[in-house]
Amino acid sequence: MTDRRVAQETAEFTPGYDLSADEVGDLTAELLASLDCDWPAKYRYVGIEIAGDSPFSNIARHIERVVFEESFGNDAAQMTAEYGPYEAGSVFFVSIDRSTEMPSGALRIIGNSPRGFKTLNDARSEPFSIRPADVADQHGIDDPDALWDVGTVAVLPQHRSGAGAVSVQLYRAMYLSALQHGIDHLVSIIDDVPLRKLVGFLGIPFVPLAGSAPGPYLGSPKSQAVYCHVPDFQPRTRRHRWTVRGFLARKALARLARGSDDDALSLVS
Repeated sequence: MTDRRVAQETAEFTPGYDLSADEVGDLTAELLASLDCDWPAKYRYVGIEIAGDSPFSNIARHIERVVFEESFGNDAAQMTAEYGPYEAGSVFFVSIDRSTEMPSGALRIIGNSPRGFKTLNDARSEPFSIRPADVADQHGIDDPDALWDVGTVAVLPQHRSGAGAVSVQLYRAMYLSALQHGIDHLVSIIDDVPLRKLVGFLGIPFVPLAGSAPGPYLGSPKSQAVYCHVPDFQPRTRRHRWTVRGFLARKALARLARGSDDDALSLVS
């Protein structure tokens, strides 16, 4: 279930990163109350897809700003400058902790927008120096409407334990939504530390974008521009369960590859 009805009925909405803690709490409680979902009590974390022009989407922007400011020094002004041009193509997946009725993490997708894709635009410059034509040729991308840009993934510090439950839920929600929308390709620029976990422990088939090398990006000392072929996502994560690292991440992979907690997701029907 997505929040497009609320977004369409709201005449004025301004994307923002400066919500107070009380405003985030009130908005999250309102979001949960607006959904007709009877989640089983066992699901502490629930994932919700939110249109980028919904007032509820500022919950996700708040998470982005808090996490990226702490990690890379990206304050609200910089986040607005970086992602403002892509708001028209943005959709968010938000994870909410039902025990506190507060958000725990968010993932931003940028679809085919009037400004294109942030990853492809930014990767033209140093340190990546990737030509979009090379991306299209090497990865077989011939339809921009079949491409999503994973613009941000942010999990609040107090929710980064529990076998990566929040980040796994966000990636699972994104994958299922990609299938529903006929998305074949993902691109992103990801900091080296989470990227090693995503590939090494979860088996998500990210590869260097057009064979590029890593480099500094938006405050991260080492990030990699990456590509993922969506049809390979589930087969690769399923096979990864039988590797040594996959065994260590078996609980997370049960959620990611087998969808053991899909009932905790509220996506487009």
